[in-house]
Amino acid sequence: MTMMWGVALAGGSAFAESPQPSDMAVARGALAASASTSRWTEEFATGEGTGELVRTQEGLLFEPYAVMRRPEGLSRLIGLYTFPARRLEQPVDTIRPLLQASASPEMGVEVDVRVRAPDGAWSEWRTASAGEAARLPRAGTEVQVRLALLADERGRGPVVREVRLEGSLEGVPSGEEFQSLAALSYRVFATREGLVGGTTANGHVIKSNDRFVALPSRRALASNGGSEYQVKVCYPKTGKCTTTSVWDVGPWNTKDDYWNPSSVREMWKTLPQGKPEAQAAYQDGFNGGLDQFGRRPANPAGIDIADGAFWTDLGMSNNDWVDVTYLWTSGGTTPTGLVIDSNNANNDSTRGYIQLSGTSWASSTNVAGYFGSNYLASPTAAVSEPATFWFYLPTAATRTIDAWWTAASDRSTTAPFIVWDVNGTQLATVKVNQQANGSRWNTLGTWSFPAGWNKVQLSRWTTAGSYVIADAIQVR
Repeated sequence: MTMMWGVALAGGSAFAESPQPSDMAVARGALAASASTSRWTEEFATGEGTGELVRTQEGLLFEPYAVMRRPEGLSRLIGLYTFPARRLEQPVDTIRPLLQASASPEMGVEVDVRVRAPDGAWSEWRTASAGEAARLPRAGTEVQVRLALLADERGRGPVVREVRLEGSLEGVPSGEEFQSLAALSYRVFATREGLVGGTTANGHVIKSNDRFVALPSRRALASNGGSEYQVKVCYPKTGKCTTTSVWDVGPWNTKDDYWNPSSVREMWKTLPQGKPEAQAAYQDGFNGGLDQFGRRPANPAGIDIADGAFWTDLGMSNNDWVDVTYLWTSGGTTPTGLVIDSNNANNDSTRGYIQLSGTSWASSTNVAGYFGSNYLASPTAAVSEPATFWFYLPTAATRTIDAWWTAASDRSTTAPFIVWDVNGTQLATVKVNQQANGSRWNTLGTWSFPAGWNKVQLSRWTTAGSYVIADAIQVR
C-alpha cells in the first residue's frame, strides 16, 4: 500500500522524505519575504498536458498507463503539464515554487520555468531544485511554468493540488549568457526514433513520416506543435539538411544538455561541451560505461530523428553521424510561434497549412538556407496566383507575422506579402527585398486578427523578370 503525503515544497521536487514542520514554515516564509516580489497561482484549468495527466477533485493526477516506452527504455516515466505564458508587472530573474502535492517516496514533482527575451525568443527551461529557486538566464517580465511529474516504477504518479510561485529580481548571475553570438554546432551520432503511434514527451502523437527530433534534456523541449527550440541537421554523406523542432526527450539520458558549457550543463559537467554522455559512456567508459539510469548504452547517440526527417529529408538509411546546429543558442534564427512551412508534410493542418494557386509554383532546394526541407519559387508576372499561408487562431488576438526566404540575385526586390483577416479584410501589403536578409526571420508587421482562419499571401504580381520565394511564415 502506498503511503501518500501532502507537503508544501519550496523548490518543486517531491522526494522520499516528508519535510518537518519547520521546513514548511520556511517555505511559506519565503512568500512573505519581500513586498517587491511578484506572486501568483497557476490554475490547472488553463494548462495543457498529455492524456496521462488528469484533472481531478483532488488536483492534477499523473496516471501513465498508456505511455509508450522508448527503445532504450525509461527508468522513470515523466508527464509534463504546461501553463500559459504569464506577463508580470515587473521583471524577475528568480522564481521560487511552492507546491501542495501528494507523492510516495519513489514519485516526484519538478517545476520548470523559462523567460522570454524582448525579441520574442524563449530561454531554455530551468528546473527548480528541492529547497532552491530557479535562476533564469536573464531578467524579464514574461515567464512560463511547466510541471514535470515523475511516476514510480509501477507507473503510479503523484497528485499536485496547488502551484504557487514567487518571482523576484535578485541580480544574481545565473552563470550563463542568454544567447551566444553564433549558434552552437556539434557532430553527434543520430538514431531513428520511429515509434509511430506513440506519444512524445510534449504530447505529440507520432505519425508516419513525421518530422521532429529528440534531445536528451527537456531544457530544450518545445511545446506540442511548437517551434521554440529547433535544430538544423545535416548529413554529410548525402549533403542534405533539414530544420525541425525538438518534440521529445532522449535518447538514453534526460538531463544531458550537452550543447551547454559546464557552468550551465545540468549533469556530466566534467565532459567536454558538445559531447553527449551516452557517447562518452559508449566510447570511453565514462560513468562506468553507464547512462543516467545505470544502463549500458547500445550506441553513442546524442539525437533521435523522426522518420520523415531521417529517411526523406536527410536521405539516411541507417544510424550515423550528423552535424547538428542548435538554433535557439543564437539570436534571430529560432521561431517562437506557430510556423507554417511551404511543405504541408511539416504542418499541423488543424493549425496552419499552405495552399497554392496556378501551376507555376515549383519546389526547390537550389539555394541553401531554406526553412525545413525545401522552398517554393515562382516567376513574377502580371497575375496574382498566390501562395497562401493559412493560420488558425482559437480566439481574437494581436499577432506579429514573420517571413523566411532564401536570398539570391534573381529574387524580386518587391515581393508582395498580403495580410488578410478571417472576414476577408485586407490588413496590409508588405513588399520585401528577397535578394537580401535570407535564411532568417524577417518581421512583416503586427496586426489584430479575429478568431478563425486568417491568411498571409505571397503574390506573383510584381515587376517581371525575377522570382518570388514562399518558404515559411511565423505567427507569434
